[in-house]
This record gives sequence, structure tokens and C-alpha cells, in this order.
Amino acid sequence: MRKYRHAIFDMDGTIMDSMPVWKNLGKDYLIKKGIKVPENLNEVISAMSMTESANYFRKELKIMDYPEQIISDMNQLIRDKYRYEIPLKPYVKEYLSYLQKNNIIMCVATATPVQLAELALKRLEVLQYFSFIVCCDEVGSGKSKPDIYYLALKKMKASITDTIVYEDADYAIRTAKNAGFYTIGVYDEYACKPKKEIQLLCDRYIDSFECLLELGDL
Repeated sequence: MRKYRHAIFDMDGTIMDSMPVWKNLGKDYLIKKGIKVPENLNEVISAMSMTESANYFRKELKIMDYPEQIISDMNQLIRDKYRYEIPLKPYVKEYLSYLQKNNIIMCVATATPVQLAELALKRLEVLQYFSFIVCCDEVGSGKSKPDIYYLALKKMKASITDTIVYEDADYAIRTAKNAGFYTIGVYDEYACKPKKEIQLLCDRYIDSFECLLELGDL
């Protein structure tokens, strides 16, 4: 694996433990508004967009704010979480330091807006390990298409054959793998698919970055 000289890291669920923020967003919003949280809230809104969730809150929970205001308030909650609260996953900083010492060029490819990503990574003191951050908005598509990985390659002046992609989500792993990348799947408690299914998709699977540190490997 020493041939790999470049690394593309997903952020949410891979190096940052941020998925609970999205999972609990509706609940946190209602608590802040002083509204009782329905027991089945996450089950009801998990597949909804923010706009759909806002309309649900208005119709079912009698929130009088316009949908645009509800969405704005939820976005502010998310910004505050990234700015002040979301932690790194265990051993991430140590692993990034290890890669840097081995002259691996690294970047972040994320669906999160770049400004939010920078705020969080700077607060967590790992921004300096990455050459740049690319966001799905820059390519106009999510990780069901490989465009964001190709953009990262171009900016790193790298090739697919010497680049590793680290992801937690099954669809992103599948996309990167189908594009020809070596993929490392990272366990996340909130992954949409069972661990066994994700293990079958990637070239290598880790429960924690500690595994790679112990092996002294990429």
C-alpha cells in the first residue's frame, strides 16, 4: 500500500462524529422552540427534506413560522453545532499526523458547505493537515456521482491509482470504488446500511483509525 501518495477524506461520519447532529436536528429544533417532541419524530422525518420537515412541523405541530424561517432556524442550529460542538472521531488527529509525516497529500471531499467544514476542522485543530476542501456544491452533484472525487484529483494533481478514498456511506464507497479508487470504509454508528453490507463494498474496512495506526499502514 506504500504506492498510495494521496488521500481523499469524507468528513461527516468518517473523520467527524457529526451524524447525530443531522439525526437529531428535528428534535433539537423542537426543544429549542419549547415544543414537546413526538416519540416517533425521527422515524417520521428521517426521509424528509428540510422543506418537507418544515411543512410537517407547521401542519402537525402547529408551528406558525413560515417554512423559510423554520429552515433558517434549523440551519443556524447546524452552524452552531459545527462551530462549537461536533467532535473528531477517535484517533483521527493521530492518523492524519502519521500520514503527513509520511508525505501523504490529503484533502477533504464533503457535502457540507466549505465554510462550515473549515470552521469545524480549524476548531478541531486538523485543518492544517489538508491541502484543500472540496464540496459537492462545487460540482453540482452528490456522491452518487464521482465528480467530487475527480475534482479532488485534479486539484491534487494526482491519479486514481495512487489515491485512497475514505468514506463511511455505502453509496459513496460504491461510487468511488466503481470509479477505480482504492476505498477504505469507516464504521459509523449512524450508517444507513448494515456494517456487513458496507464491508462487502470497500477494499478495506476499519472500525476505528486506531486499526491503521497499530498496523503502521495507510
